[in-house]
Amino acid sequence: MISIALTIVVNLITIAVVTGFQNEIRKKVVGFSAPFFIMKDGNNSIYEADPIHIDQNFIKDISKLEGVKSVSPVIYKPALIRSEKFNTQIKRGANSGEQIQKQEVSGVVLKGINEKYPVEFLKTQMLEGTIPDFSGAKKELIISKKICNDLHFKVGDSIAIFFVKKRSLMNRFRIMGIFETGIEKIDEEVVFTSLGAVQQLSDFNMKNNKNSEYVSGFEVQIDDWNELESQHEKLANLVEFKPNEHLEILRVNNILDTENEIFSWLSFLDTNVLIIIVLMLIIGIINIGSVLLVMIVIRTNFIGILKSLGATNWSIRKIFLYHTGALIIKGMLIGNIIGLLVCYLQAKFELIELDAHIYYLSTVPIDLSLFHIVLINCITFLTCILSLLIPSIVITRITPSKSIKFN
Repeated sequence: MISIALTIVVNLITIAVVTGFQNEIRKKVVGFSAPFFIMKDGNNSIYEADPIHIDQNFIKDISKLEGVKSVSPVIYKPALIRSEKFNTQIKRGANSGEQIQKQEVSGVVLKGINEKYPVEFLKTQMLEGTIPDFSGAKKELIISKKICNDLHFKVGDSIAIFFVKKRSLMNRFRIMGIFETGIEKIDEEVVFTSLGAVQQLSDFNMKNNKNSEYVSGFEVQIDDWNELESQHEKLANLVEFKPNEHLEILRVNNILDTENEIFSWLSFLDTNVLIIIVLMLIIGIINIGSVLLVMIVIRTNFIGILKSLGATNWSIRKIFLYHTGALIIKGMLIGNIIGLLVCYLQAKFELIELDAHIYYLSTVPIDLSLFHIVLINCITFLTCILSLLIPSIVITRITPSKSIKFN
């Protein structure tokens, strides 16, 4: 029973943790980006995409697709953020302890969004301050906790941001809020501000200063992650392989391609889960098979008496299978109680913490569905019962004359 219980406990926790980990990381990556990004064909990076016109006929068609949550224009602009002067001590050499003034500089990417951008997930990652409405060309932004710590910023500060637009220029933006995802790539690079402000600072080489009519592309959010491939095909049919009204040839980027490293790593965790489940099932099979063999050996005389009374081999095997099956069910019941209790306590109280710089999350995530619980229990029970059929063959080799003679 302990062996079966441990099998259930380990498998439940493994499924819950890995599924929770995959879902949380995916939510963060998709929440700060999007499942799809529509951009000009021929560009390799969404951060360096050529401009496309903000008015596109396909937006209405995409918005009407079932399962599409939103279509939002975005614009990316590389920039440098400079800290204010601050005092620090020299810790090495003969001048240790001497106060000097320093200024830090960090490279970032400004992500310009407008008031129609879905900020529901962004709100869940906020630590301080508020999210501005991003309307017009307001020079307000939200920034990550890591950048704030590195450059000694806080909510309400007016910070200097340097851009390249034919010539270098500096603008000041006010910090309205601070977020933290735990994903290094996002926390070190991305800063959210208004679409209009970034358009004014962009250098698209447009005539008559029409930068406000152009963006880097459009982010498309969907309702169901499981429909990613089918939605990609629908979007491609609407957008790709044909010039639009502005004579632009566009393509649809899938986040599985743009964030390939992260999603490849997450998919690799499925292999780890499979290995753990198989190993635990093997341990359970070996232990429960050993139990059955011991039960048969110590009841050899009982088996011989039943055979002498006319019992068939299969009827005797069923007795042992029923008895061992009862032990399996008891072990599974104990395992489910312990496993579900551990998962509940972790989900409720976040008892086990993680280093967010390594794992992207501050606590061990838990995500366990009824389907996973039923699946693990069914696989465990059926596998163990089927594995008992081979050891129970020993019963057919026991003869009544020899087993009773040694009573």
